[in-house]
Amino acid sequence: MLKGNLTCTIIGKLLTHYVEDNLDNKCKEMVTIHLRNCPPCMEKYTIVKKLFNEAEKKRKIIKERERMQEEISAYLDGEMSEAEISKFEQKLSKSPEYEEAMINTMKIQFKNKCSRKGDGEIKKIKRNIKRNKKYSQIFFSIVTPLSFRAFMKLSAASF
Repeated sequence: MLKGNLTCTIIGKLLTHYVEDNLDNKCKEMVTIHLRNCPPCMEKYTIVKKLFNEAEKKRKIIKERERMQEEISAYLDGEMSEAEISKFEQKLSKSPEYEEAMINTMKIQFKNKCSRKGDGEIKKIKRNIKRNKKYSQIFFSIVTPLSFRAFMKLSAASF
């Protein structure tokens, strides 16, 4: 079927580019005319557009999680200024997603650091507990008494 000087086969090949807005204006206009006049191609376009939008949402979520993880790592590693710490802790207290990610990261870090038994790693945990109120609250909420005793034994020091 020929609509707007483009065949349905050509439209099918151009749909992804059309949805992603990667066509020049003349080609975009020709595809638009074809879609207005061809229900089967319009149906394909609707499906491709829906899939594209879903993929975009997932990309945004992944990007946000990566950014959140970078912030958490910077916070836990002491790579933030006092102003950044304050801003981060406000985010942490307002966002369940941040708090959940922080708790999961701390669990992993604590497990890894205690299994390595390195003095530097234990000192880093202690320093974070002393420095950051929110860190210490989360730390003590996730560390069981048994693992805390193991941590204390490893660190051979009191808080």
